Amino acid sequence: KVYHELGILRKPKFLEVERMDLIAADQRGTIAKTREVLEEARGGILFIDEAYTLGMTSKRSRAENAGNDAMTEIMRSIDTDEAGRDSPLVIMAGFPTEMNLFLARHEELRRRFDVTFEFPDYTCQELAEIFVDLVHAKGFYLDETVRVDYIAKLLLKQTDTFWRSERNGRVSELLLAGARTEVRKRIRSSQFEEQEVDPQLILRQDIETAMEDLK
Repeated sequence: KVYHELGILRKPKFLEVERMDLIAADQRGTIAKTREVLEEARGGILFIDEAYTLGMTSKRSRAENAGNDAMTEIMRSIDTDEAGRDSPLVIMAGFPTEMNLFLARHEELRRRFDVTFEFPDYTCQELAEIFVDLVHAKGFYLDETVRVDYIAKLLLKQTDTFWRSERNGRVSELLLAGARTEVRKRIRSSQFEEQEVDPQLILRQDIETAMEDLK
């Protein structure tokens, strides 16, 4: 949105994709999927998460160079942007070591992504804050006994640094998914027990159970 307000982007659009959104079973399908994604992101930002997986092969794909086909389309989009085609601003993200190896093996791609940023992993406090923001964004709310500090302490106690580093921001998403599962279970149980349940309320016990299931 900031880039849009500054006039850098034509649209305040942010499209996040991963390998499965770009790769098909054959070359023609991969090219078509990649072009469709690029078109959808036109004028905005295309964020490719775990981009290094484009350099991997899949037994399910009959095209050994499926990732290369997708990368070729992405580079073509970047190259033609100067012609005024309003191509999306492409951001490729992933773990530092994997991304460095990936770019080292694809010199043509590295030339087009010559600016890199490395961000430190989120702290437990930051993950807890992200979780609360996600809760509200999805239309839920937390029991009054649940505070950010409590969630942060729970994360610190129930998970280790390596586990969090492997998932980073996804930790908050996984925790919310688990808590929502507990809410759905409570709703189903209430139908048999004739109890009233707030379908948007996430309780402390929902978070604690979800946390146990994460490990």
